[in-house]
Amino acid sequence: MQDPRIRLVTTIMLSIAAWISVSGAILSILWWLVCGRAKTSIKTLRSLFLILIIPAVMGLAALWSGGDGLSYFIRISAVLIIASWMYAERYPGELLDVGVWFLGTKTGFDLGLIGELSMSSLDTLAREVDRISIALRQKGTSLSPGIIPAVFSGILIRQLNLAHERAILLTLRGYTTGGTHCPSFTSTFADWLNGTFSCTIFLYSLITGDFFNISGSTFII
Repeated sequence: MQDPRIRLVTTIMLSIAAWISVSGAILSILWWLVCGRAKTSIKTLRSLFLILIIPAVMGLAALWSGGDGLSYFIRISAVLIIASWMYAERYPGELLDVGVWFLGTKTGFDLGLIGELSMSSLDTLAREVDRISIALRQKGTSLSPGIIPAVFSGILIRQLNLAHERAILLTLRGYTTGGTHCPSFTSTFADWLNGTFSCTIFLYSLITGDFFNISGSTFII
């Protein structure tokens, strides 16, 4: 999907649809397989396992307490899959493009810049984790509870130093608020078609999932 505006709306629609109902979650996964071409930022089965282990544990806890743990696991897994698809599809600067297009060169520029800096930090964090994994393999050791504090404290310190360096750089360049940016977008027929499908899935999930419980004035999750 080339147009980041449609991609953002699609991600929001599918994520809400997946959270509302199990049918919406299943349809969102099918959309990802067909329209999203099963593209994901998750590269290994180990990474997939680490990502899904938390909703799996929470689902088992809900099941143990008498709740619908399977439904929770399916819905959260679908949301995570859609998020990984969006992350894999993104290109540098798209959040700034969408922010300026949607909210202008002041608020939109600021929010877009914050988003780009955050995504850049995630990329840096992923590279740091890869380097740590390589170093541990070279030393013939594995990630154990004893070295986790040292590893993640080092990553945290690195991220804080990077944020400080960026803040100094923006200050030296005289940044206060807003900026000039002229975004351009390329929309294809496939983008609009896939976006329409995502809105259809959202509406279907909204209707079949009984999102609003009129009698109790509560949300059904």
